[in-house]
Amino acid sequence: MNDLILITGANSLLARYTIEALRNTRRIRAVDVQFDHALPEGIEACAGDLRDLAFVQAICDGVADVIHLAPIYTRLANDEATLDHATRGTFQLMDAAAKAGAKRVVLGSSLALFAQAPAQFRVDEGWRPRPTPHLDDLCAWLAELGTREMARSTQLSAVCLRFGHVVDDATADGQSFDPMWVHADDAVAAIQAALKHPADGWFIVHVPSADPRARFRFTRTPEEFAFAPRRDFAGHAEVRATAPPARPAPIPPRPAIRKVALLGAGGPLAAATTRELASSYALCLADIKPVEEILATGKPQSPGAPMPEIPQPPHEWRVMDVRDPDQVMAACEGMDAIINCTVLRNDPADAFLVNTLGAYNVMRAAVAHGIQRVVHTGPFMLGAHDRTGYDWDHDIVDDVPPRPGKDWVYMMSKYFGQEICRIFAEHYGLVVPALTFCQFVEPTMLYGPRIHPLTISWGDAARAIRCALEVATLPSPFEYFHIGTDLPHGVFRNDKAKRLLGWQPRDTLEAHYTAQRGAQ
Repeated sequence: MNDLILITGANSLLARYTIEALRNTRRIRAVDVQFDHALPEGIEACAGDLRDLAFVQAICDGVADVIHLAPIYTRLANDEATLDHATRGTFQLMDAAAKAGAKRVVLGSSLALFAQAPAQFRVDEGWRPRPTPHLDDLCAWLAELGTREMARSTQLSAVCLRFGHVVDDATADGQSFDPMWVHADDAVAAIQAALKHPADGWFIVHVPSADPRARFRFTRTPEEFAFAPRRDFAGHAEVRATAPPARPAPIPPRPAIRKVALLGAGGPLAAATTRELASSYALCLADIKPVEEILATGKPQSPGAPMPEIPQPPHEWRVMDVRDPDQVMAACEGMDAIINCTVLRNDPADAFLVNTLGAYNVMRAAVAHGIQRVVHTGPFMLGAHDRTGYDWDHDIVDDVPPRPGKDWVYMMSKYFGQEICRIFAEHYGLVVPALTFCQFVEPTMLYGPRIHPLTISWGDAARAIRCALEVATLPSPFEYFHIGTDLPHGVFRNDKAKRLLGWQPRDTLEAHYTAQRGAQ
């Protein structure tokens, strides 16, 4: 029987207690970026970075179970590296573990995801978390989403343990009581129960302390999960204030939108959008390459796809790398709105740096400059061709939960980026319409034997972005839209974009699906 267990974030206090509890019954491979203490004899220590795919594949070899604590403990040189480690690192770890034959993941997450909830609310595992844009919240929450989707798409089962602030007697000694405390002994007991739990898919357990003053209560029954917290903090008489942190005042709208940063300007969607907006706005067109280089060395992404043009005043072209937070901050300074068309699809590292960290950089720039309107773009995430997606369904509305699947880093990285946009929008009172697409076509050209049920012309896509830029308000800070023309397939609905954005597609694309098309 394979008894090898992998523990990430192994330099943490919780990991040290877990190793001590398991080392006489399981073989343990302890992983972290570095170790500042000696591990017990017989423990295999592996120092490395979960963003290093070769390292991740090596540490998953022969592993039966994974205890993934890195998202709540591993902190790197800066926020961007830490968030990349929690997102790309989690995705790579789950993928490698599944391919290596592992069956179970115990994910460490945080009850702080509910810190915004009023203290009188009896929050349990059925409640939706409300993470803030704070780094600790983002790391914990996005790791949850990535692990959940990998459990949906592979043979892995995952138990998510949302801990309070894990302490032991030494770290709590002399401190006033914190309602978020949970003793390391209880946290380890929950991990041991999770390793034995007959989970199939995804299962969540909240792990607070047994103290009656605790901010949260343990609500699982013994039949649901074979654990209950036992440790309280009766010797700590003082109670810290438990009022949730105040949200910042919503960022107000600009009196008028005149200057717009269009990021990813060298791509075809941004090129079409530039043509649509150029007569109405002053555009800061930003991309990683000069426009002259794109025109000299590039070619259309597909037949008929728009190419950028050399801008004329009042428009300008700025060389900007969305992976660089300082460059994004500079490109957005003085702007009234941002349109994010940046994308990278296939590179295992840069897809996350552009699509996930890029979205993070854009949203931070929006907040720093007081920009309320951010139009986000990306792929629809509902087309997985197996039982994990919606490929069997029809009349799919915009607001069904995304299903990015496991097979394309493009989808998972964009999924994380989209969620970052939602969190920032809700926390700071922004207006962030997220427009999602699948296939773009030039109406005068025919493409293959069929078109996708979510297809749009380049011109109609650009007009949708204009509508998203100009709409006065939306029901929620973040709204998700399918952008496709009126096709008879009956798969994807587009009435939400028509209703909320005032958008109407003009190109019906009939030639792409009528009988005459098949005869050509």
